Amino acid sequence: MKNIITITILTISLGLTSCNKWLDVKPEDKFIEEEVFKTPQGFHDALNGIYLSISGDNLYGRMLNLETLDLLAQTYYISGSHDKKRQLLNSFNYGDKDVKAQLDGIWTNLYVNITNINRFLENLDTYGHVLDTQTKGLMEGEALTARAYLYLDILRMFAPAFSVNKEAQTIPYYTNTTYKAAPFFKSTEVMANILADLKKSSELLLKYDPVLNMGRVDQTFGEVQLGSKPFLQFRNYHFNYFAAKGLEARANLWAGNKQDALKAVEAVIAAKSKFPWIQASDLSALSQINRVFSMELLLAFESPRLYKNYDELFSPALEDRNILSAGTTSRFINVVYENWENDFRYASNWRSNGGKSYPVFLKYADIPSDNNRNFRYTVPGMRISEMYLIASECEPDQAKALVYLNELRKNRNCDILANSTGLLDNIKKEYRKEFYGEGQLWYYYKRNDNRTINGATTTNKSVAVENYTFPIPQSETDPR
Repeated sequence: MKNIITITILTISLGLTSCNKWLDVKPEDKFIEEEVFKTPQGFHDALNGIYLSISGDNLYGRMLNLETLDLLAQTYYISGSHDKKRQLLNSFNYGDKDVKAQLDGIWTNLYVNITNINRFLENLDTYGHVLDTQTKGLMEGEALTARAYLYLDILRMFAPAFSVNKEAQTIPYYTNTTYKAAPFFKSTEVMANILADLKKSSELLLKYDPVLNMGRVDQTFGEVQLGSKPFLQFRNYHFNYFAAKGLEARANLWAGNKQDALKAVEAVIAAKSKFPWIQASDLSALSQINRVFSMELLLAFESPRLYKNYDELFSPALEDRNILSAGTTSRFINVVYENWENDFRYASNWRSNGGKSYPVFLKYADIPSDNNRNFRYTVPGMRISEMYLIASECEPDQAKALVYLNELRKNRNCDILANSTGLLDNIKKEYRKEFYGEGQLWYYYKRNDNRTINGATTTNKSVAVENYTFPIPQSETDPR
């Protein structure tokens, strides 16, 4: 598996006592940290532990990207015979105890990982002298970008959209490990902290990230180039420089800072040769088909249970009441892809299969006949295509904006648009096509305060403004 090492040593312990009588005693977790971080390998293992954790089923390996957010975005057909929790989630019933428990779990797991990142950064500051300058700077840059990534998603889920209320005091923000509950910050304050992390991380990664010298980010260095640093390979499975700039663009667009978003996204598009578009030849042989378009990924998560999750969510072997699909006919999926089955995203990811008379979702199906392909177990975190969509939305010159959008359409085997009429509507259509099974469509709808969603279950689904904001767990809102 790609530079991700299963470890038993990274357990972030917060068992420090606050009683004065214990202050002269060396705490056990302090002793463990001194042992762990005596060598560079301890830092590599700790950072890999963070990557493993955020790629797990309870976050980006399944819960967020494959399932929950796309259920909310109405991309899956949910009938009365489906699991009750899916029905309730699909209807935005956040008051149900099972739905509430699921959303509370997302909150908890994101904050646990932020705590892990904060502890890692503290240890990097305390024990980082055992690392060479490049490794220390690179690790700090990756950790800061990871923290910004998680905070932005908490903000996008648990706070109102900026277009609705950007001054709401919404979520606590922690930059260090502590027992004290942080106050609830305004969305604008959280965003300022996110962008500050990204400014610092971009500066570090610009200086130390080898991704800038790679021809293609999805390819690996040879042994000679890596020397004694094999952890430098597979940069698109790390929070690399281009992921940091892409995240800066994503965050600024969320905050309504279109000029800053465009500036950040242009830095990525200037290096577009590092993220070559998928070609028809990459999709022609089913035994080695690259359905996730891995060469286009600025950031990816490696999910060890991806194919088990596929079997539980999307496999055509599932009964109709258990499968997540676009419906029991091809009606909705044809609407999404505008009746153009030669769109690479339609042709590679949707097919009547396994006895089903309707198209099933194949993006995360395995290709067992070709186990050496690097893109196996991959869940997308950020794509070059999103950069073009952000650029098209933020570019004030409509002619240039159309060029950005047509670059994506052309490389998805779609006709280019003749003019910019209905540009924003066409951008929305591309979000629907592009991010199936990746969770980003829900954020698009929320950012633009879409009150009606055309979905797989019902033709027009009404969305109240409060449906776009997950409830804060009661454990956080009780007296603190």
